[in-house]
Amino acid sequence: MRIVGIAAAALLGVALIAYAVGLGVYAVASTKPAVSTQPRTPAEAEELLERLDLAGAYPFEHRFLLTPHGRMHFADEGKGRVVLCLHANGGWSLECAGLLRARPEDTRVLAPDLIGFGLSEKPVTQDADPIAAHASDLAVLVEILDLRDVQIVAAASSTPIAVELARREPERVRSSVIHDDSLRGEDLADRLARAPVLGEILVQGLGALSPGFAHGPLGRMQGSWDERASSLALARAAHF
Repeated sequence: MRIVGIAAAALLGVALIAYAVGLGVYAVASTKPAVSTQPRTPAEAEELLERLDLAGAYPFEHRFLLTPHGRMHFADEGKGRVVLCLHANGGWSLECAGLLRARPEDTRVLAPDLIGFGLSEKPVTQDADPIAAHASDLAVLVEILDLRDVQIVAAASSTPIAVELARREPERVRSSVIHDDSLRGEDLADRLARAPVLGEILVQGLGALSPGFAHGPLGRMQGSWDERASSLALARAAHF
């Protein structure tokens, strides 16, 4: 009986410590970033990247359009056959910089920031079906730009979005999806994100889905607990 009491007390102690840690992480992560990560114009986007010392890594023209779920930022470089590069969960179009730079002369590369990521708008509430929501936003992009025969290059975590986009836009988007090894695949953080409570602490609190966490070049574009909710929603939606 005594052993049971000790075990129960130990479990309670661990639970209280975890709760305190979670509150601490939330308090820090919920603080609004000193620099807004939701620019509205190309000039604001350029200023943000300069303040974060990322302008040199992203020397592309900033473009914006309105989608059903918010203001989308994207890069559009080159002319010719169209390649759409979709960044990984926890990242943004900076991950597509290599493809944007190394594109052949006859290739046009588009690299959007999914809504909730990068330089795109970050809604406070998350859609009940994040995959469908992202696909509908990208459908607006391909329709407004009147893109045809689009080849998608996607990270593993964005593949469900690519598949849904191809299903919605069969006359504009190829059904095949190319996986680029330079874009990140699933790792331990993606799997842990699906766990209740732990996912919130790791993803929304620490930015664990981004290399370098919340302070890395990708993670800094989601500047608070609320802004990283889109990462958690996508991580959980992609596996149900």
